[in-house]
Amino acid sequence: MNPVTYERIRKVAAFCAWCYFIYLAYMLLHPIPHIPKPAEYVFDAIHFLAFAVLGFLVGAARRRFAFFSLLFLLSLWGVGSEFLQSYTGRYCEFQDMVQNVCGTATGLLFAWFFRRVFFGFA
Repeated sequence: MNPVTYERIRKVAAFCAWCYFIYLAYMLLHPIPHIPKPAEYVFDAIHFLAFAVLGFLVGAARRRFAFFSLLFLLSLWGVGSEFLQSYTGRYCEFQDMVQNVCGTATGLLFAWFFRRVFFGFA
């Protein structure tokens, strides 16, 4: 594929990643009235998918793909946002932290696969 096309895709992915990050920060930290505390562990696909999309967009937007540094930074945000939720009237849950980190790793792996298959490099 043409390097110019890759740069365009990378710039669009970077813009989308920033917009999505702001939206995700708002949704994670916005207080929701009358949330019942969950009684048991249930796989929450919303957290997993939200961070998988964020990981994919950030991974696709980077020029040089550094999996572990991106995983560390995005996982730090995922865990930190759960701790911040306790100050906004929501619940800080360990299961959500795990799902945030697993979703981030999955999104970054998809971004690596996307770059490898469609552009021939990682």
